[in-house]
Amino acid sequence: MCVVEQSKTSEKWVVIKEKSLVLLILQSYADPDKKMILDAAEHPKTILDIIDECKLPQTSTYRKINSLIRNGLLIPDGQISMRYGKNVTTYVALFRNVEINIVKNDVQVRAKIAKDSKNAVLKMARKNIINSKKFHADVGKDLSQAIHQSLQKSGSKSVVPYLLKERIIKV
Repeated sequence: MCVVEQSKTSEKWVVIKEKSLVLLILQSYADPDKKMILDAAEHPKTILDIIDECKLPQTSTYRKINSLIRNGLLIPDGQISMRYGKNVTTYVALFRNVEINIVKNDVQVRAKIAKDSKNAVLKMARKNIINSKKFHADVGKDLSQAIHQSLQKSGSKSVVPYLLKERIIKV
């Protein structure tokens, strides 16, 4: 279940109560290195820029970044050209602010989705659906539903398909 709350400043907070996603978010933000990575990726950055900013060991940081990408908390945003014509992917954190609320046995996450990450999610969703072999069969369906199904087939637990399914991020 997911709820969208409107604050006085007209910013929307997403309340996530889905236990598996709450656990995924809790585990990620409880890890100091992963939290540092997510904070560094407030705006689109390359993996090397994130590593330089965080001053963490390269091997373990790559492993943690890949985990955050799989879980949908770090989103590919686009590519930039480097020297010698090589293109490198930039990444942005999904959430800008995260609050964790615990009342008795009920744990919920309140989060604000970062502006940069909304566009990155839409780019990623379009890319996944267009590259899907079933895309032409899904065209008759609701586009949000087709994208959700395409992203969910990747097999990993990710926050992104959930946000699309719940229409938090609208296509």
